[in-house]
Amino acid sequence: MAVVIPVLLIMVAYRVWVLTGPRRAQPIAGPLTALLLLLLSGSPPAEVGLTLTGGAYAVSAVASVAAVYGLAWLIPAGRRALATGRRYPRPVLAALVGVPLSTVIFEEVAFRGVLWTVLADTHGPGWATAITALLFGIWHFSPEAGFRRSLGPVAFTTVAGVLLALLRHLSGGLLAPVLLHWTANGLGILATAAITRRGQDASGERRNGR
Repeated sequence: MAVVIPVLLIMVAYRVWVLTGPRRAQPIAGPLTALLLLLLSGSPPAEVGLTLTGGAYAVSAVASVAAVYGLAWLIPAGRRALATGRRYPRPVLAALVGVPLSTVIFEEVAFRGVLWTVLADTHGPGWATAITALLFGIWHFSPEAGFRRSLGPVAFTTVAGVLLALLRHLSGGLLAPVLLHWTANGLGILATAAITRRGQDASGERRNGR
């Protein structure tokens, strides 16, 4: 339990660096900081979830998120919602490199790996899930957006943190939460880019009288 304080301090320091440091360094800094947390925990990799167990949970989670995006694509309201997503100049690179290296690896190792394991060992999986989910929500507070505008994202990511922690507990590892996390973020970027490109193509055709 004594490891929790230094783990949290490193996580806070990394969050401050993410908000203020250069974005181009995040794909390197994220995995390195995750490795530091693993070393600090002193636990074997399998104990903190670094195993290939939970394949069925992972496939189910990925398929569920992909189905939601597919359904959204088929419904006009869903396409409009996707079109409001954040746009990246190089969406494929962001989805396949930026998201896993800058976001998913660090957050899953930190929240569902090291922190969840330590808390589950001392207080049980229920408390571990509740605490890490709440911290995960707070993690997504944006100083730029302010308190009121951050309430929605904080609430949403808290709920997401519960789901990810449950997957960690039920599957016995980080494979399922990692893949679910990437699918939700990475596939969202690709879907937004596809919708945006489709809208631009349609606008171009109308201007050209097609």
